[in-house]
Order: sequence, then C-alpha cells, then structure tokens
Amino acid sequence: MSFGNNVGGFPPQPGPFAGGYRTPAGPGAVGAEETWFEAEVPFAGAPLPPRCACCFGPVEIHRTASATVTVGRTHYTRRMEIPYCRACEVAVKEGARRGRLQGFLGLAVAAVFPLLLSLVWLYAPAAVTFVATPVVALGALLLLAKLWPTAPIARHRGATSGARDAVWMLPFHVGQNPTRLAGTNEHWMRQLGEMHRTVVTPRGRRRTLDARYIVVPIVATLLAIPMWFGLHGRVYFDNPTTSPLTFDIDHGLAQVTVAPNGHEDLYLPAGEAVIDVMFEGRAVDRISADIEHFGKHLASPFGRACYATLSTAYGDAVLDGPRRQMAPAGQRWHTLHRVQSVLEPFPRSVSVGRGQRGAIRVRFTRVHCLTGAPML
Repeated sequence: MSFGNNVGGFPPQPGPFAGGYRTPAGPGAVGAEETWFEAEVPFAGAPLPPRCACCFGPVEIHRTASATVTVGRTHYTRRMEIPYCRACEVAVKEGARRGRLQGFLGLAVAAVFPLLLSLVWLYAPAAVTFVATPVVALGALLLLAKLWPTAPIARHRGATSGARDAVWMLPFHVGQNPTRLAGTNEHWMRQLGEMHRTVVTPRGRRRTLDARYIVVPIVATLLAIPMWFGLHGRVYFDNPTTSPLTFDIDHGLAQVTVAPNGHEDLYLPAGEAVIDVMFEGRAVDRISADIEHFGKHLASPFGRACYATLSTAYGDAVLDGPRRQMAPAGQRWHTLHRVQSVLEPFPRSVSVGRGQRGAIRVRFTRVHCLTGAPML
C-alpha cells in the first residue's frame, strides 16, 4: 500500500514543507472542529498510517493517546503513539498551553470577584456570591477565548484546528484486544480503516467546549465558599428578656428579631459594627461589635445575663481543665474561641477520626448567675 504525497486525490499545495503538504494559516484556515470519525484497530500497538494525524504531512514526532477504564478498584490503561509533524505537534501543545493559561486567568478573576463584591456590596448574601462567582468565571473564559484565540492550522489537507489532539483513544473493553480510535482528519482515519479492514464511522461534530469551561466554574465556586466565610463572622444574638427584641446592625444594613428567651444567628462582614437593640421601634441599648474573620461571637443586650463555657468528654477522652468556666459579667459582646456549640446543648454523640477513642466538646451558653446551671 502506498502513502505518497497525493493519497486520496489531495493536490499538492505550495508551502515551506517538503512535498508541499500545507501552507501556513491564512484566509482559508478554520478554527472550529469538524466531524470526527471512529475506527477500530485489532490491538493497542497496531500500526498506524505513516502520516501526520493532523495534516497528513510527513511524520517527525509522536504524541501519546491513552484511555483508562476502571473495573472495581483496578485501573486499566492503554496507550498508542500517534504520528505528527513538528508544526502540528507544536500547535497542539500551544493550544493546550493557552487553554491552561486561560483557565488559570479565569480562575484568578473568579477568586478576586468575592473580594470586590464584598467591597461594593458589604452585606451581599452568600447565595448571590456562590451563584455569581461561577458565572463570572465562565464569562472570563469566554472573553479570553474571544480576545486571545488559538491560531488555527490550515485545513486544506483535512487538518484539525491545532488546539487539541487530532486523534484520541476511546474507552475500551477490558479483556478484549480491539482498541477504538477517534480522529478529526477524515483522510487519515480512512487510511487507518483501509490498513486494518475496519469500518470508519462518522460520529458528528466534536464538542467545541473544553473541560476548563466546566472545571473552572466548579473550582471557582469551591474557592468562593471558604473565601466568603473567611470574610464574615458568625454572630449569635441572645434575648434573655421576656419581650421580643430586634437587633439592628449598622443602621439598617441587617436586622434580626429574636423571640423572648430565644436566640438567632447571622453571618456578618468582618470588622467593626454597631448593633442597636430595638424594642417597639425605639433603641433601648447599643452594642459595639468587633467581628473577626471566621470568628464566633455572641451579642447580649444590657449585659445582665450570665454565660459560661462548658466542656464535656466523649468516649475515652479526659478533660484537661475545669468543666465550667464563667464568662466575665456585664459584657454585651463575647468573642468565642475553640467553641463548637453556642446556646445549644451538647450533642448526644460525636464522630471521631480513625484511631481516636474519644473527643472533647465545648459549648458557650447562658447560665444561672448564682448556681452556674445551664439555662439553655
């Protein structure tokens, strides 16, 4: 079988390559992937057409195509060396490099977005941040792809755009020799089919969106979640009185109404804040707050209630210190450290890591000022 310069009726083309295989990208270059084709070879090391799988030019280098199939806990991988010319191999590498760089830039934009949003909209709800961040990441990727596109390879010999590999391996059946290959250069795939007397099947258009358009928004969202919580602190509002009270934060930027002898909590932006305690529409007390990043705090009006830090042991754990430690009396604002539960009872059971036989849990709660007995 012959693999001359003019296989399949493709006329020689002028250009800098020996045999005139193609010309540099120009007006006729196409950047989008066309129809891809599937063919089956008898085994993973089967011979391939000795032409560049991208442009059908002379072979100068090889790129590895692989596929991995998992059965139970075992991973099976097959690899094949796909022939390329150097120009196509460089173009594929450049496309991959540019794609990764665009992905990192899109992720960087999405990482900065929660910080900018917190400056513009101090009390932006968490849901707004978590929804807007992946949208911003995707928009940044699309804008980068538009402003900084990958240079295509001329398609006059069936070449792909050069942004991705021209041939890739499809999932295979473990225990069976046949291996399926997919490619965008129809002429190369037809030659592969002729060599192995197998059917070459068109499979429609290759998807145009790379994995980064899915991965980057997901990663951006996963980064936005801890970042948002890092920019906020959790504030518990306790109402030890027999009347409902409203806590007004920073002159109406946020509000929460707490029932008599009840409590509520909000995530508030880190920094200094002024909390006015309102009863029937008028201010009856004011609390100066200093909210820490990732912090836990408790706001208690009038400073008349008493609080304590209580500790308990689970399993074989042993307490190192007192079970009860009273908080300073008369405080309206409490900053809590190493406390798992606030104004809630101890859990009936806890989960521990492998190898651990017990755990210590600490809670902060309202107590009787004379006896120290928990009141919540």
